[in-house]
Amino acid sequence: MYVLLFALTAAAGGFFILQAVRKKKAGPAVIGVGILLALLVFTWFMDFWGEKLWFDSLGYTDRFWTEFAARVVTGAAFFLMGGLASLLFAHSVNGMRKSYRLLFAGSAALISGFIGAGQWENALRFLRGGSGGISDPILGIDAGFYLFTLPFLRGVYALLITLAVFFVLLGSMSANPRGLSLLRNSLFASNTPNRDRTESPDKENDPDKIESRDGSYTAIIAASVFLLLVLSYNLILTRFELLFDTQGVVSGPGWTSVNIRMPMLLAAAGLGVVAAGLLSIPGLRRQLSRKGAAILSRFSSRKLPGAFWAPASVFTALFALWGIILGLIPWLVQSLLVAPNEITYEQPYIEHNIAFTRKAFSLDTVQEREFSVDGDFTPQAVETNRGIIDNTRLWDWRALSSVYEQFQEIRLYYEFGDIDVDRYTIDGENRTVMVAAREMVTENLPEQSRNFVNRRFKYTHGYGIAMNTVNEFTSSGLPHLLIRDIPPVSESEELRVDRPEIYYGEKSDSYVIVNSSEEEFDYPEGDSNRYVSYEGQGGVEISGLFRKFMYGYKFGGTKLLFSSYPDAESRIMFHRNIRNRVQEVAPFLEFDRDPYIVLADGKLKWMLDAYTTSASYPYSEHFNSRVFESSFAESGADTLAGRGSRGVNYVRNSVKAVIDPYSGEVNMYIFDESDPVVKVWQRIYPELFQSRDEMPETLEKHIRYPSDFLLMQGEVYAKYHMTDPEVFYNQEDLWVRATEKYYSDVMPVEPYYFMWERPGSDRPEFINMLPYTPKNKQVLIGWIAGVSDPENYGDFIAYKFPKEQRVLGPQQVETKIDQDSFLSGQLSLWDQRGSNVIRGNVLVLPLDGTLLYVEPIYLQSETAAYPELRMVVLMHKDTLSYAETLEEALQGLFDNGQPAAAEASQSSSQDASQTGAQTAEDASGRPSSELIREAQQAFDSYTTATGEGRYEDAARALQQLQNLLQQLGSRE
Repeated sequence: MYVLLFALTAAAGGFFILQAVRKKKAGPAVIGVGILLALLVFTWFMDFWGEKLWFDSLGYTDRFWTEFAARVVTGAAFFLMGGLASLLFAHSVNGMRKSYRLLFAGSAALISGFIGAGQWENALRFLRGGSGGISDPILGIDAGFYLFTLPFLRGVYALLITLAVFFVLLGSMSANPRGLSLLRNSLFASNTPNRDRTESPDKENDPDKIESRDGSYTAIIAASVFLLLVLSYNLILTRFELLFDTQGVVSGPGWTSVNIRMPMLLAAAGLGVVAAGLLSIPGLRRQLSRKGAAILSRFSSRKLPGAFWAPASVFTALFALWGIILGLIPWLVQSLLVAPNEITYEQPYIEHNIAFTRKAFSLDTVQEREFSVDGDFTPQAVETNRGIIDNTRLWDWRALSSVYEQFQEIRLYYEFGDIDVDRYTIDGENRTVMVAAREMVTENLPEQSRNFVNRRFKYTHGYGIAMNTVNEFTSSGLPHLLIRDIPPVSESEELRVDRPEIYYGEKSDSYVIVNSSEEEFDYPEGDSNRYVSYEGQGGVEISGLFRKFMYGYKFGGTKLLFSSYPDAESRIMFHRNIRNRVQEVAPFLEFDRDPYIVLADGKLKWMLDAYTTSASYPYSEHFNSRVFESSFAESGADTLAGRGSRGVNYVRNSVKAVIDPYSGEVNMYIFDESDPVVKVWQRIYPELFQSRDEMPETLEKHIRYPSDFLLMQGEVYAKYHMTDPEVFYNQEDLWVRATEKYYSDVMPVEPYYFMWERPGSDRPEFINMLPYTPKNKQVLIGWIAGVSDPENYGDFIAYKFPKEQRVLGPQQVETKIDQDSFLSGQLSLWDQRGSNVIRGNVLVLPLDGTLLYVEPIYLQSETAAYPELRMVVLMHKDTLSYAETLEEALQGLFDNGQPAAAEASQSSSQDASQTGAQTAEDASGRPSSELIREAQQAFDSYTTATGEGRYEDAARALQQLQNLLQQLGSRE
């Protein structure tokens, strides 16, 4: 209906315009244009007002009007500047029809207005900007200029260069007889040029006659002068932008840029101003025209209109000079003087780059330590670190997601999002847990049930969460669930869930309407369903015909408009995807990829980290990282994608957003008061941000050092831990993320959360850790971590291993596992018996001056839809141990790596027929020497088959070897 209604309205406007053309009357045209404009304004207003009501529902009305006012004011200011300047310029064309002048000025003004509206963020930061807390070492200008002022000045340049293009086009047209005739006559008049204005075609191109004409050539001269001034302005901005230029050996200006390019840019800008002055003086302009005509005519037989000779001469000479002083001279200096002695010349500038890059990414406060791994791992060390051992994560999120899917989704329309790691105090103990929210996904309903009523009125929300400990599992290899089922069943009173409904989440991508006359599904209860009425204040009231019409236009079309289910109490919920929701509230922030659900005081809350970024911090290196690649694709996050192709060179994790999954309420808390960028936004939107002290303590206990931020900092620190300029220049100690065999693929290690005690401390802390290796090597060189606990939140720690010590990396641990004859044989057997072996993350745990490596191994039957935890592999130095449980594997380490538990598990898996065969063979009375010889042959067959990839033959040989060894053992 909406399409038909708007099409009929547009057709009516078109009819009046067509009548105006046919009858050559202005009245119908005015009516037709008025109808079309009214239609455009009305459709824009419906979208605008619908969003305004949404901001009202969140309590951020001032935030909405501030942005709107900023867009309108900057757009209007640019519109007026562009319109007035264009109108003034159009008056320089003598005889130009008034209607054409207005059309020219209106077009330029409209485009200028669009440019201005897009500069609203830069304008606000320019007006409310402050100090950046540090000055650049070359020009001595505060960093706030580069963060807040320079981007706006670059926006002004976009306006000026656009106007310059308009002016040059009109000036060129007016300098040509045919073009001037078009400008002076009606569209319906003859297009024959007015030749009376000249005595002969040849005199049209006579430079000496130009100044005595009727002024029709004034426009091209004025346009040329304006363009020269704009280009000079651009060169001045470029000089400042050298402070974060990426063309040198490091970001920021090097020796050539500081000593050659910067002075040359000023000189080039001065030459541009001088050239503009030359064109402004009639006598000099005539001389330039004569000389330019004489010189340029030697290279071309075509004759330009006389007005073009002076601008062409000036631009040709100026561009040649610019090419020499901005291109050739710096290139020669760099190539002949600097490059042969680069480290000598560039050393102080490399020092600047190191210092400013570390500050821009919050690495200037890093706590660097050496971590020696010569300590012993003893039973006493286990007891001393019991809080860490008992919170070691054995469940991989991929394996666990399959388990949740099978046992906790309950119904086909529920779906779990990402599984996150967090910590809770349970019965007085800090426990690391994994948790996920059970969300509603109506696309999973049967096709016949995916109708308008079910998707918009009935199936409106998810329900509850699932939570399990990270290291416990049942006898069948499944996780120990602390919260399970629908309604939520909690093992502890501290984990009760009083408000389990989830209207806003990671998978809530469409609108719903609550409190309608249609019963709203709450959760399944046996063979029936429980229904509910929404009790919150989330969403926008949809009472009244206009609101139904408006939101029908925005979302639901005719079905919503004519539906009888919404009533006076109904509320429409949209922007329900939490990342999209916070992006709408704060589009000037970048948001993390990984929201996580928190249970606090019986209520669920989403927490999401936010970042302030910039690409114009002086002397800081630009980096691209996945955290900003999607906020950087999903909203408009797999996602730090840099702003611009160069990425970002300033990142701060300054804000944490909290979203209520029941009401949709959004609160933003500032966690980095030292960040100059967030201070500016706080001044712009004081009602939007709260201080960290205002966050409830029960929520603050669950803040995390975000993995995306750690990845970004790690990417920078891998290069910028080298603070010696010469070492940095030679890249002698470049780090890369460690790799591991994860499932069946080799990939970089992802950051992982776990409990850890700093050396000398007796209090476990929840940290996010990432190990590193030297480039092109697999041994560990160090690791970084971010502290999540509120008392020390934001501490960035870096431990480096002594270079004389060999420290195994995760990939080397994987190789050790593959080389263990019994373990690799067992894994091969499992793989050949209708099951798939799944290898989880290799966790590197620093404990009491040594490292413990942990890898869980899962087994998934080909007929089952979920894996079971079947083995835990531990490694300390070169000692490998594996067993069904972590405690048994630990005992194996203390027994010199004897995998008794694993062997017992494997032995117990033999069926009765195998046992009977063993007994019969044992009773045959063969001598032990013969059994030993056969055992040796079986072992040789096993190793040969394994090396050649014949795993079935290897499995049979290994089975034969085990039978023979058991026979020998029974004789002792």
